Amino acid sequence: MPSGTETEALYPSRSGAGAQLGNQLNKRTSPPTIILGVTPGGVEVAANAAKAMSCSFDVIVAASIRLDELGIIGAIAEDSDAVLDPDFQPRFGIMEALEEAIDGARRAIKTERLLFRGQRPLRSVEGMNAIVVDGHATSPWKMLAAAAAVRQMSPARVMVGAPVGTQAVESRVRARRLEFVCPSVVPDPGGHPQPFGDPQDPSAERLRSIVVAREAA
Repeated sequence: MPSGTETEALYPSRSGAGAQLGNQLNKRTSPPTIILGVTPGGVEVAANAAKAMSCSFDVIVAASIRLDELGIIGAIAEDSDAVLDPDFQPRFGIMEALEEAIDGARRAIKTERLLFRGQRPLRSVEGMNAIVVDGHATSPWKMLAAAAAVRQMSPARVMVGAPVGTQAVESRVRARRLEFVCPSVVPDPGGHPQPFGDPQDPSAERLRSIVVAREAA
């Protein structure tokens, strides 16, 4: 295929995507509001959405639950209970593997929390409009787990947002009776091939996310 057929990025950068998402969210909510970026992919987007809205920002740490044969079947956020795909029907003999996967996700959260927030607890969301934000949302489970964790903290309202997501993700989020604010919903379950103009380097994105999170401390 000729090199000139590269897909054009939906957004010039993650920061630009966050600013655009913030403008959309501003129309749907009112102060007091807090934006919570899901680690790692939602952090930079969420920080810039919060700047556009002139509201509070923090990071919420989540980890996917994976099984070797099935892939991602759910997620956990912070110290809350696991959120599992309702279509997942654990067979006899798989429960031990599921428990190990959940334990592994909890260990990952402890490690990630130190990297992204240090010893600082999550900011209070009590009485606030809390918006959980991811980046390129191709799986709903980390967002849904984060929303479930936030709901336990007595917010006035919980919403979910992302600059780009899939129709499958939108369907899953709305099935949980959550408002999903997403300017670019794509039909491909794999998402958009070039959501952001930034270099597609997971290691670099993760490092930027940690820096952004630490600057918010």
